[in-house]
Amino acid sequence: MNTAFVQKAREIAVEIGKRNDFLVVGNYDADGISSTGIMCTALNRLGKKFSTKILKQLYEEEIEKIAGTAQNYIFIDFGSGQLGLLKKIVKENFFVIDHHQPEKEEWPFHLNPLLFGVDGGSEISAAGTAYMVARELGDNRDLSALAVVGALGDMQEQSTGLSGHNREILEEGIGKGVLSKKNDLKLYGRISRPLVQFLQFSSNPIIPGLTANEKACSEFILGTGVDLKEGETWRNYESLSPEEKKRLATALILHMNKNNVPDWKIQAMFGEVYTLEKESRQSPLRDAKEFGTVMNACGRWGHSDIALSLCLGDRAEAYHVALGLLAEHRKQLREGIELMKERGVEEYKNFYFFDAGDRIKDSIIGIVAGMLYGSGAISENKPIIALTHNPDGSVKASGRATGELVRRGLNLGKAFKELQARWGEGTEGGGHAVAAGVKFPAEKKQEFLKELGEILGKQVS
Repeated sequence: MNTAFVQKAREIAVEIGKRNDFLVVGNYDADGISSTGIMCTALNRLGKKFSTKILKQLYEEEIEKIAGTAQNYIFIDFGSGQLGLLKKIVKENFFVIDHHQPEKEEWPFHLNPLLFGVDGGSEISAAGTAYMVARELGDNRDLSALAVVGALGDMQEQSTGLSGHNREILEEGIGKGVLSKKNDLKLYGRISRPLVQFLQFSSNPIIPGLTANEKACSEFILGTGVDLKEGETWRNYESLSPEEKKRLATALILHMNKNNVPDWKIQAMFGEVYTLEKESRQSPLRDAKEFGTVMNACGRWGHSDIALSLCLGDRAEAYHVALGLLAEHRKQLREGIELMKERGVEEYKNFYFFDAGDRIKDSIIGIVAGMLYGSGAISENKPIIALTHNPDGSVKASGRATGELVRRGLNLGKAFKELQARWGEGTEGGGHAVAAGVKFPAEKKQEFLKELGEILGKQVS
């Protein structure tokens, strides 16, 4: 691992160890809640007094509400872009553990991989960064499992699997016995979905003739000689024998080839999958990617407390509530995709654009936008920008891009930060190169489209 990065994590851990009475403030997505769970577990093991607050964004009004409510503050998965505000409002006694684009402000208790030449969009997430601190606070290597969940929830998986610091954290988890990895079919839902739905709801990639066609999926699987049920129980992919998995995978490859699917898309269906070894074999939390989706569902539907309880070990009441929220989350995502397809996506010179009005919640608009790539509704040659309108008269724009666009120079986080710098008060934005968001007054919509197009055009020219 990067030596200077590790040393800074150690310095922050030492300082945290000297203090007490913390408010841990985390972001509401899978990475942010994983990070919060890691830090709270580490503090609890030290016997520290702490409380938690999960927020959608670290806006100025939110900082003002929490200032003065604790002796010390730990901001996780945001804060790097709000250092100036934190210094102005909280003033002192705060720590920032983040991986987003940082402001040029300096702060002694600020841990961000980007400050050490480590890519915070692909090599380590906020959960991994929090784990770096937790590892220095005690025997917390079992928390590597949550760090991997956060990385996958933050879409940091590469074609070859987790890389960089994420890879090293994974190996630490394997060594601790809390994680395992294997090469397998990577379609989502290998534990949580019955076999037919495993293929039927595949969106990344779209499987021609099978995605969204329940009857065709059933016939396809039975045609491979694989039984759909074992007694009265519907089988999932993970319950198949190695021979059955091989037959199903071979049939899928032949089917994709027959339908002229590019080789790279077929190859992307296979790769590393990550298992949380301490979870029940029947639980979706056993698959690291599915665990992240469960947390996203909780956080984005106003139940971050449930997701945090899962991170802290609750497998009773919180677990059952979470599964219900996951079902609702999937339903809303499907309806969001259908709305976008129904209305159509506008194509600008440097991006695709969709205005959802108030029909899609701001908490899921970015996820829906990203899913458009997998649905085939847009090509992968431009980023997609989606807008949703808030009751307070503001607009939330969420952007999603592909790894190839980022390699060509695209950086949505920097683009939105530039707009914030230009427009000042009333505008707050940032994020990663591949996924970012910005909030601005609704009357600036046309100005937003014009200036964003100019910025993105310069980035990839």
